[in-house]
Amino acid sequence: MRASTLNGSNIGVASVNTSYDSVFGFKEKSLVYANLNQPLPAVNFLEKYIRNSADFEAMEFKEYDSIRDTNLFSELEEDFTPKMTVLSFIYLYIALIGFFIAILLNFSKKNDRLAKMLISAFLCVHSLFILEFVLYNTNYQYKYVHTYLMASSVALLYGPLLYFYFKRIIQNYNFRIIDLLHLLPAVGLLVVLVPIYSLSGMEKLRIMLGTSPLYDKVDFLWMIFVPKLLSLVIYGALIRRLYFSSKQKESIANQELATQWKNNLYRIHVVYVLSYFIYGISISGVIAQGLNVIYHSQVISMSLMVIYIASMVYIQPKVFASSMFKRMDVSLKDKYQKSGLTSSFSNELKEALVRLLLDEKIYRDSSLNLEKLSEKLDTSRHNTSQIINEHFNENFFELVNDYRIQEAKELLMISNPEFKMNISEIFYEVGFNNKVTFNNAFKKRTGLTPSQFRKENS
Repeated sequence: MRASTLNGSNIGVASVNTSYDSVFGFKEKSLVYANLNQPLPAVNFLEKYIRNSADFEAMEFKEYDSIRDTNLFSELEEDFTPKMTVLSFIYLYIALIGFFIAILLNFSKKNDRLAKMLISAFLCVHSLFILEFVLYNTNYQYKYVHTYLMASSVALLYGPLLYFYFKRIIQNYNFRIIDLLHLLPAVGLLVVLVPIYSLSGMEKLRIMLGTSPLYDKVDFLWMIFVPKLLSLVIYGALIRRLYFSSKQKESIANQELATQWKNNLYRIHVVYVLSYFIYGISISGVIAQGLNVIYHSQVISMSLMVIYIASMVYIQPKVFASSMFKRMDVSLKDKYQKSGLTSSFSNELKEALVRLLLDEKIYRDSSLNLEKLSEKLDTSRHNTSQIINEHFNENFFELVNDYRIQEAKELLMISNPEFKMNISEIFYEVGFNNKVTFNNAFKKRTGLTPSQFRKENS
């Protein structure tokens, strides 16, 4: 590509100096060199002519037939002629999926209305960006000039939408009037962009072609990229603090799925922020421009977000249900206030449970569930859940995994070669079914992977 982009839109190259050569002169010189069969100067002057006149049909002149098959002329056509590559088609398909899923989410009556509105808007912002990128990458933006910078109008909504979605599902947060302050940066950017949106089609073309006397590359770098990057970083930090400082516990049945959903949303967002940062410093000239990996990385990360959310709508639709993120710390009192479990019986069950865990090491049973544990305690499932919640301030899975990880730590610290086990043997030994779940549970409690823990304690 001959020009660089910001937010999927062409922000042009340095304006051509036309002090000595008129636009008409560029065309005449190009035609002369084409007749002399000299493709390099012919293409260079033709490019100058197109950038200053926006006359894309000039490439069809029959005088260029003699050089039309050269690489230089093909590259020029690649820069200005509408085209649709396989990758661009995939991006377009993903953008349309995103819009469709955003609409579909709002038809479900079981979902938390506010949460689904936030995640739908978040999905639409991603899809709008991808769509604009497709228009730019296929050169159709030159044809539909008023789509220029359309995604930039919502560039500062990425962070707030995801942040308030997390607040909603983690804290069951309700909006207050003061929260509208989070929209001020987006409104401010929109005000700045209004003069650009109101320009004529020809003037927008000049901006895209890099020959506008009104705007150049640096203007858009400070106008869009820097504020957006700051917003993404700030809200990413707020989401991290919100998520990791929360003491929320989802219902036992949904805990693993809910945690996975939130973790993946946050991780994909971080990947996007990093790719956007690398992309921004590349167009600023700090590092080399034109690398396809840098050019497409941010769009790929946004596409992953759209695909992930869309797949969850069909594979695990319950992550959007209002009951998915029910706060146990809030509802615990109400949940057990009518329980017939006496204090003495509760303590008796607690002692029995501890014996099962310490003496019989029941947690080593990888198929252990609340029903099995209740049978061992000779009590109801409800009573077992209650004593775990009240005496250990945890749910079933957390308690069992605590004991599993504790034994795993002890096994990892064994240095005698005769008794030393490899990590695969250890996670099966303590009751985990797979290494991924074991690693996640281990790192959550120790801050280290099993390998790192063994290395530090060997």
